[in-house]
Amino acid sequence: MILDRLSAPWTDLVRSPASLPVALGMSLAVLGLGFVVYRLVFALLARVAGATQTSLDDLLIRRMRLPARLLVALLSLHTFIALRGGDLPTLHKGVILLELALASYLAIEIAETLVIDYWLAERQKVQLPALVRHLLLTILYVVAGLSIVGAVTGVDLVPLLATSTVITVVLGLALQDTLGNLFAGLALHSERSFGVGDWILVDGVEGQVVYVGWRSTRLRTFSGDVVILPNSVIAKARVQNFCAPDRRCARNIEMLVALGAAPEAVERAAQRACAQVPDVLVDPAPRLWLASVTPLFQRYVIKFWLTAFERHDVIESDVMKAFFRACREEGIALSPAAAQPGLAVELRPGAAPPTAPSAVLPALVAGPADPSMAAAPAPVLVAVAAPAPPPAPVAAPPAAPVASPPAVPVAAPPASPAAAPPALVAPPAAASAPAPPLPPR
Repeated sequence: MILDRLSAPWTDLVRSPASLPVALGMSLAVLGLGFVVYRLVFALLARVAGATQTSLDDLLIRRMRLPARLLVALLSLHTFIALRGGDLPTLHKGVILLELALASYLAIEIAETLVIDYWLAERQKVQLPALVRHLLLTILYVVAGLSIVGAVTGVDLVPLLATSTVITVVLGLALQDTLGNLFAGLALHSERSFGVGDWILVDGVEGQVVYVGWRSTRLRTFSGDVVILPNSVIAKARVQNFCAPDRRCARNIEMLVALGAAPEAVERAAQRACAQVPDVLVDPAPRLWLASVTPLFQRYVIKFWLTAFERHDVIESDVMKAFFRACREEGIALSPAAAQPGLAVELRPGAAPPTAPSAVLPALVAGPADPSMAAAPAPVLVAVAAPAPPPAPVAAPPAAPVASPPAVPVAAPPASPAAAPPALVAPPAAASAPAPPLPPR
């Protein structure tokens, strides 16, 4: 009964429009009272936030100040329109929409800070991906907006959008690539293949992840350029993460040493080189193994670990420089095959470079005479040093077939650098009986 008696005068007051001064005075009173309540509430919240160790409450208070002021102003305007008896129905609905929108924004911001930033991130140590977070907030804002519009205007927009086949087909065709990138990004976030700050190699591009968004992922390469890759391309490509499962990354460098170098000395030089570079990790310890042995050199592989992958090229250069100095201290010669593959000699520090060997060419001389084979002595092949390249040998002129005494073998003298090229040498013959000619070469 009391409620009925109270509601009837209030209904009569609302239905009968108040005068302009009364409506204006009431709206100003609501505005002043609202700002007083605003100051008291935020002063209390600031005191509570100062007593906590987290900074999330301070951030939330800064975000809520402007919407709270706008909400107080809208409440004052709503009071004025209501007291005037609804002379402006369109403006009245617009004010109600803005009030509900601001209230929904404040509620969603509070829920986001308390649930995602505080409970999940700080208490549970669960970092929600940015893409998932934005998707959840978008869904909440869309649902709140549709609900507010439907409540104020009286039109339910959700069934209208859900049952519209034409709109669904058009949106599906128009947003095909965008939706593909979106779902690919969600899959990447759910699998946690990489995160911001990781160095990855994908589709031939190596760089550091600087941003993961709805449609694409951005990489900063070693040259400082930014490469934008669609999420659908990353989802289909082979991804190599150099920072997973932890920041330690192994690097291999190959070094060539001379064939006569002792493996123990090479191992000491490799250990000394890795110890001189501060960026090389001690645990796990660096390793060295002999990969192959060829007739020209030995090929060793040095494996070491590091954490600063963005400086791996500089660290590898420092390790190679330190290995070169350690090899000189150990008396190990680096293989010359890397610079001149056809040269198979060992270079020692301070040794003079070797000279090219003299060319060796074959020559024919007459062998010792056998009494049983005086008519046809057999030629013998000997090696005689001569400059290269030799000209064509010149054969002795043929003589008449006359019997000759036993031949005495005469060898050609060693040729000097300026001497004539070797030739077929025949044994000396008497004036009256020349020796028979040798068979042609």
